[in-house]
Amino acid sequence: MTLDPLIQNLDEQVKVYRHLLDVVRKEKDILISANLDDLNENNRSKEAMLIRIRSLENSRIELAKQLGASLGMESQSPRLLDIALRLEAKDADRLRSIHSVLDLLLKRVQEHNRKNEVLVQSALANVTGAMNNLKNVLEDKKTYERKGEKAKPANISGQLVSREA
Repeated sequence: MTLDPLIQNLDEQVKVYRHLLDVVRKEKDILISANLDDLNENNRSKEAMLIRIRSLENSRIELAKQLGASLGMESQSPRLLDIALRLEAKDADRLRSIHSVLDLLLKRVQEHNRKNEVLVQSALANVTGAMNNLKNVLEDKKTYERKGEKAKPANISGQLVSREA
């Protein structure tokens, strides 16, 4: 088996990961602007790329297994760098280079995802806090008279601003 199908697969993965990196970078701006339509569209795009990456990765595993077997490797799932050790210098350098690019792209995607997760968690905490504040303002206030019985609440529930000054 030749190296070409594996290289083509890896080149396609590089393209998809670059596009995914653009999408997660764009996601930060969308999260800051809080545009739900753009966020939904961005999530659909991201999901499609992840499905494509999964498919390419499954193909890569199979191609690496076949190439490894043709090179006399006993591993059922040979790593790209292990395969490179068995190739001629030119092909080995090419495989190592693609491996480095993929590794770097994956690290950048993970880094941006972590930053986006912090933004999402912060937004969620703000929304939860705002909802709790509204709930506290809108619920009836329980008061007691001098006799220890519960007084009838003044009908102020549902008002955000009191008329009393």
